[in-house]
Amino acid sequence: MADDDEAGCKVEYLDTADGTPEETNWILRAGRARVTYVNGNTFEGNFDAERVKQGDGVFTWMKPGEEDDSFVERAKYSGNYKDGQRSGQGKMVYPNGDIYEGEWSENTMQGEGSYTYKKTNDIYSGTWAENKKNGEGRYEFGSDSSVLVGNWVNGEISTGTWELIGAGRYEGDFKKGRPLGEGRFDFTNGICQEGEYVVQKVEGEDEEPEGEEEDQTPPNVAWKGRPIVSF
Repeated sequence: MADDDEAGCKVEYLDTADGTPEETNWILRAGRARVTYVNGNTFEGNFDAERVKQGDGVFTWMKPGEEDDSFVERAKYSGNYKDGQRSGQGKMVYPNGDIYEGEWSENTMQGEGSYTYKKTNDIYSGTWAENKKNGEGRYEFGSDSSVLVGNWVNGEISTGTWELIGAGRYEGDFKKGRPLGEGRFDFTNGICQEGEYVVQKVEGEDEEPEGEEEDQTPPNVAWKGRPIVSF
């Protein structure tokens, strides 16, 4: 989500000696100010001598309300700015209710951070690169509290463990959020089983031709376990 330009905005400087806001219609100088843009969006924070956002600030995206000339909050960022961009520690509340809190660089999620999904109450905590999960991370499902822990590549877990609350855990490879390939189950009763998850072809489904672009649909998989006890 992008910030707005300052054309036609209302500016109130909040750092005056007597505490009375100094009002202008453009960014006049360095200091702390509250800016209201023509579309209703607002920013409150610090500007440097080049009239660029620096340091802590709050940017609020607005949308038209039910009444004429009224606005309601759509999304909000609270955190650090560097050279006019979200950089450093910050918290973003998105229009759909999702929340990211952590490190930013040049307006993108970059570094360590936690993302909470409003719809499912799932939570990912770990490393980000260019707005995608990349590196070590932990994903907890809100529906059953099961947890994926491992290495993420371009937003998807590739290798790691799946902690199944009250049942045990699976360790192995993943593809598009599902186990696929060699792996191992360790159950709470002490039994361990090695095997592999294989793609399960749906009856009546034609084979898909291979191409440069991968199908984005998660594969149907089935567990093929090796014997637990051999004689």
